[in-house]
Amino acid sequence: MRLIVYTRPDIFEGEADTIVAMMERGLETLHLRKPDIADERIEQLVCAIPPRYRNRIVLHSAFALAERYGLRGIQLNSRNPLPPKGYKGQISRTCHSLEEVERCKGVCDYVTLSPIFDSISKRGYAAAFTRRQIDEARRAGIIDHSVIALGGIDESNIADIADMGFGGAALLGAIWNTPDPVETFVRCRRAAGIAAAVEDIAATRPAAVLSIAGSDPSGGAGIQADIKAVTALGAYAATAITAVTVQNTLGVRSVYPIPPQVVADQIDAVMEDIAPQAVKIGMVNDAEIVRTIAAALRRHTPQWVVYDPVMVSTSGHRLIEERTTEIIENELIPAATIITPNMSEAGVLWRRPITSLGEMEDAARELCERYGTAVLIKGGHLTEGPICDILCRDGRTERFTGERIATRNLHGTGCTLSSAIAALLAQGFPLVEAIAEAKRYVTAAIRAGSRMEIGHGNGPLWHMVKR
Repeated sequence: MRLIVYTRPDIFEGEADTIVAMMERGLETLHLRKPDIADERIEQLVCAIPPRYRNRIVLHSAFALAERYGLRGIQLNSRNPLPPKGYKGQISRTCHSLEEVERCKGVCDYVTLSPIFDSISKRGYAAAFTRRQIDEARRAGIIDHSVIALGGIDESNIADIADMGFGGAALLGAIWNTPDPVETFVRCRRAAGIAAAVEDIAATRPAAVLSIAGSDPSGGAGIQADIKAVTALGAYAATAITAVTVQNTLGVRSVYPIPPQVVADQIDAVMEDIAPQAVKIGMVNDAEIVRTIAAALRRHTPQWVVYDPVMVSTSGHRLIEERTTEIIENELIPAATIITPNMSEAGVLWRRPITSLGEMEDAARELCERYGTAVLIKGGHLTEGPICDILCRDGRTERFTGERIATRNLHGTGCTLSSAIAALLAQGFPLVEAIAEAKRYVTAAIRAGSRMEIGHGNGPLWHMVKR
């Protein structure tokens, strides 16, 4: 059974610490409901919560913060009845009648129904439904796993919620009207029959990433590298395979594309069931598969899309036809949150070679404006000085410098970085923080694998490095 906690309507000293303590003890979803608080104060509270926990927050107002900080979703109500235009995240809604539940269930991820019992937080706010009405609604399919009970729920009656057919319970007065909200939450969780509190909710409801890429049988790049990186960073990895490659540390021997319909079916199966917060896209060299992926992104509108446009081999050879590049530019890149080309790939998109940091910044700005997406150009191929990557978003550029490690074991570095960014975005990290943390992880993985002897050519990173 899902357990939700609603915040108090005011903001109080130590609130962020209390919220984090509940999340550390197993709170999956926090509804941040501050009806009379300015958006700026709500943003300050969100920023006071560590990024790894922000994908558990649902907003009842200040909806613009949801996408800005990678929050789980928004809750519509009478004050805020419509989502922002183009919003792609989770949507729930407050309901006060069974008719409203029927009307809203089909367009929301879940709804809350209240009051089920006499309210604890609002004096005189009595239960609106008899047990008979609830039982009839359950038999009619109105109350099911997508409906959350709210109102008057505490340690004494929370165990009844699942028997009534609800998919979860929301706590408000039972938590905040006690001297120790965290301990009360733990007792309610135990009374609901939910498993013992865990140190991190990632063990029970982890953020998920869908990797759409080719398979590398040597395990260093492609789908295999993506699974390792996403798992190492604490998220759940799902996959849609676009091609089977025959390769090892010495090079690629052949590529066998998967039929486009099979690619589409894989994506649909994962998105409809697991609904990952982020999608990572790797090398796609077939024009019809590009169109298939772009169409799937339009159908499912994931919150984050990280695209690593692999177009040029390490030796400088074009890996995809010019016609496919045009389709990528017109259909796939505009659907991405961020693209992560290296200098050669950015040069293909920019229509001229990139040889310096200044040209990297110019190219990043132009590509960002052209495609309407953030652009991270990787500068590992610059021969002098420390490694420097350039990010451009909303017309502003930022530099990310990193250590240059002498090793030939760099197979799958680009795959690893892009999937690491996706894993961190899925867990609630803002974009800049996700990039910085992903780069730290990749650097540590390169260092840890720098002396490994796997294969006879360019070996892989050590993805399971301890951070």
